[in-house]
Amino acid sequence: MASNSAIERDARKNGARRYCRTLGLNVPALPAIRPTRFISAVAFVAILGLLGCSQQRELAPGQIWGYDNRPGEGASTIQILHIQRGTPLGDVYFVSVRALDVKRIGRRTIRTTEIWPLVFTHDALARSVGTYQWSQTVDRPYLKQLDFWLREARDGRAADRTFSVPVKEALNEIESDRPDAEQRLFEGIS
Repeated sequence: MASNSAIERDARKNGARRYCRTLGLNVPALPAIRPTRFISAVAFVAILGLLGCSQQRELAPGQIWGYDNRPGEGASTIQILHIQRGTPLGDVYFVSVRALDVKRIGRRTIRTTEIWPLVFTHDALARSVGTYQWSQTVDRPYLKQLDFWLREARDGRAADRTFSVPVKEALNEIESDRPDAEQRLFEGIS
């Protein structure tokens, strides 16, 4: 009687199907799956691609982002005007919020569709942004407000001029006539 390996070899040569005896049944045996280097390389590239797709784009000046906005402001977007790095609050972002339906700013009754510049901490802005839309050149003159904010930061008042809540909450604070929100606006600086 021939050994099992000799029988298997003969069966392969003759094209016969191998069977595996499992639980008393003769079941066709599946060939062992042996990944080749090519398959391994393709799998590695696919995994890297999936990891790359899940990473969020780094925030940069000029970018327009969708964000978690308020009801009725579905088209509202944020444009990053400037990033000030290494402040006492970490990186802070000067932004413009567009396509709003704001009825009042602080104590003034006014109807506006854009508020700028507003300053947010990195954490607050990261909690707000959703989908990246596009980039365009920053065309807002924000340098006087930036200089004012830097002076305030040197005097230890950076937190008084910076929102640490998501954009949606900051807009609600601005409309609610809260004094702490009002001082975060750069009114009278032009």
